[in-house]
Amino acid sequence: MAARSGSSKHPRLAATPASAQPGGGVVTDAGVDEGYLHAPLDVMRCVAISREEQRDWAQLMSDAVRTVADVLLGVDVAEYIRFRASCKPWRRATADPSLLQPRFFPRNWLVLDHEVQERDGEVMVRRNRCVNVLTGAAIKVRLPAATTAEQYGVIVTPAAEGLLLLHCRRTDTVRLFNPLTRATPAVLPGFAQQAPIRERDLHFMAAGVVVDAEAPDRPTVVVVVVAGSGARRRSVILCAKHGDDHWGTVDAGVVEVQEWDSLPPFQGGLSVKGRFYVPTTYGDVLTVELRPQPHLVYVARRDGPRCLDAWACYLMPSLDAGDDNDGMLMVRVYDIGVFHVFGVHLGQGRFTMLSDIGNRTIFLPALTLRSDKFPSLTEGPGWVHNNDNVEEYIV
Repeated sequence: MAARSGSSKHPRLAATPASAQPGGGVVTDAGVDEGYLHAPLDVMRCVAISREEQRDWAQLMSDAVRTVADVLLGVDVAEYIRFRASCKPWRRATADPSLLQPRFFPRNWLVLDHEVQERDGEVMVRRNRCVNVLTGAAIKVRLPAATTAEQYGVIVTPAAEGLLLLHCRRTDTVRLFNPLTRATPAVLPGFAQQAPIRERDLHFMAAGVVVDAEAPDRPTVVVVVVAGSGARRRSVILCAKHGDDHWGTVDAGVVEVQEWDSLPPFQGGLSVKGRFYVPTTYGDVLTVELRPQPHLVYVARRDGPRCLDAWACYLMPSLDAGDDNDGMLMVRVYDIGVFHVFGVHLGQGRFTMLSDIGNRTIFLPALTLRSDKFPSLTEGPGWVHNNDNVEEYIV
């Protein structure tokens, strides 16, 4: 959400530091392009001083700087980045958002596939539009350049709380990429040697980050893949940490599977604040636990008969910080155009069917938009889209 400038209409306010002026070339310690994120903050509006008095906001006490930064981080990580871009003392007083910590994840931001070429000085650069699904705000971000030396490709984007996984074909490594800070806080192994699974047989369904309370500075990246084809398809959850030389697997032996099932027992997942949740085809929810070894644990089960007639179940962000859905919804797909949406209550291990999904528009498999923030959604709120390209609806 871009902040508005008030300096021209409020001459009694202290001047914004020169390094914070638009077009000033401010770059964070993570290398983020502030030409698109930067805007002066309205925080200064509440201060009334005389025309003769000028205050050096760069010398604001560190405790006060951190308090304001924490408030803005609670709004959105983009606001936090803008605040830190104002001057070097404010950056020194606050934590670097390039760190691999859930509080700095761009969880409400969606990077669109469409690229535009723009001139940056004397060179042309490619930028992607990035939209906030909660507020409708839009910025432009630069993804790592694809060159002959390192060919990067996005291998999985759904449900990773705004983070992207990028695969370098030359070195066969995977990098976790934050599009707002342009930081790559984790380098992971590739898939070429992932025996007994061949890389070309992997279909990436979802990804996320799991934070271990005993080692919070070295979280685990998990990827849900469907391997193989036809009747030989099987679901696998891979996991690795920064610096690992190979991917491990999450033990999914607890998942109940019927012999006659033709579909994998799970085909996706959702990352929420340092936890990763997996929906089963039967309509249950499990979470990834890392100790003693990575494994799945049931956290919510469907009451009554299992969804034997459903062919897919997905977990979606609920977008409501104050609801009791623990940040997620479940969508059960029964047939073309037939969907049931449930609130997920992890503390009680149960679901509540929703007759109205409110001011939301859902795009399966893992995207929720705040409907009133996107006027191009002409059908209005309450719709569930299956196999539709969201970029055809966001303008």
